[in-house]
Amino acid sequence: MRRILGIAGVVTLVALSACSASGSSDGATTDSTAQSVPVDSTEAGSDAVTFGTMDSPCGKGTATVDATQNGGPTLKVTAATDKGFTITPGLDIELEDAAKGFVGWCNEQGGIQGVPLELIEIDAALFQVPAAMEKICASAFAMVGGGLVFDNQEFPRFHECKMIDFAAYTVTSAKSGSNGKIQPIPNPAQVKPTSWLLYLKKNHAEDIKKTAILAGNFETTLNVAKSLKETMEIVGGFDSVDIIEYNSAGEASWTPFAQKLKDKGITAMSFVGSPPGIIPLLKAMQEIGYKPNVIFNDGNFYDSSLENLGPMSDGLIARTVYSPFEESANFPAMTDFLAIMKKHNPSGKIAGLGLQTFSAYLMFAQSVNECVKTNNNVIERECVLAQAKKITSWTAGGLHTETNPSAGTPPKCGTLMQLQGGKWTRLFPALGSADDNGKGWHCDEDGVANLTGSYGDATPGIDTSRPN
Repeated sequence: MRRILGIAGVVTLVALSACSASGSSDGATTDSTAQSVPVDSTEAGSDAVTFGTMDSPCGKGTATVDATQNGGPTLKVTAATDKGFTITPGLDIELEDAAKGFVGWCNEQGGIQGVPLELIEIDAALFQVPAAMEKICASAFAMVGGGLVFDNQEFPRFHECKMIDFAAYTVTSAKSGSNGKIQPIPNPAQVKPTSWLLYLKKNHAEDIKKTAILAGNFETTLNVAKSLKETMEIVGGFDSVDIIEYNSAGEASWTPFAQKLKDKGITAMSFVGSPPGIIPLLKAMQEIGYKPNVIFNDGNFYDSSLENLGPMSDGLIARTVYSPFEESANFPAMTDFLAIMKKHNPSGKIAGLGLQTFSAYLMFAQSVNECVKTNNNVIERECVLAQAKKITSWTAGGLHTETNPSAGTPPKCGTLMQLQGGKWTRLFPALGSADDNGKGWHCDEDGVANLTGSYGDATPGIDTSRPN
């Protein structure tokens, strides 16, 4: 059991992919461009309700839910989590909390096409995915905005009951490559974003020549580290990359790791795991008077738990695809999200993964709207998913950088945040600068890499009898 402690960091790590494959084809569904207004300033159910730059997809109507798909007077959805995992209680609870905020906001407007949303709480507690999947099949119309660490264990039951999933994140190759699923921020196993690595190549060319990736000794964590190493090799400039394994259950002392990094002359480092996991390593490095010139991590490290730690964490870089929490005044969608959470789930946890959940619910609601137009006013799973598959340009009203859910490729844009003086601040791109070519994010034409390595078995997620 203790070996699973390191998995908590993998959950958020694998989920977070940066910016944008842009452009939309004829007939594709995209965000609208309505101006944002404060959430509480418009009457519930009014056509004037917006979220960021998009019209609210919620409102009145006369639709019904397919009776064979857990249909009824409500539209039953679940944002499944592993919140009951006893070693890390509340694991990814921000997914469910963001879903509660959306459900409250949407139902205040009349639901989706007049059908109220009902949130079914599903807890896989890490090791109970098959049992959780049975509950989902028996009670939910759709999985929306959730994520499970062992998501490859959803199969074959997921396909047997013809479930659909608007996933907040995926972890394994089986889930990321599965059919019956779509993501607002895609993260396929074989295609990875490179914008953050290209920044390092340009601005820290000497430092990245000797890079180390520290990763927990668990298969999923190591697969993440190996795919990151291959991405670095494709980008180039990362001349010598070592993967150093640590015990996922935790180390009695991190001093040997700090000393090993120092002895090897490592000048750049990335840590695969959770934000709390890197803190003892940072302390150990401080104690021996050593620190890599660059410490760069994936988006889950953009976390308040690393603030106010003093000089040992200053300079740490994390990439993100979201509107920064610290800059909500510049991003109406973030302002609206915070207002919705304050009103409809004030005690809920607010974190980056919750933004992916909220984006998934906006996409789901918009897809329901498109489905009822062509399906005799009936909300049906494959119809809803098919509409989502048409979306080639998506920002969730400006909540995150532009993505292409239809193509299923990670975005080519991103923002780098850095700890300075104990607080997260924008490192790159500066707002309004020439590098800010994505409305708050920097986008690279060569912003994704196609990997050739094997990072897990994808076949369990494919059901050839279902549409892709």
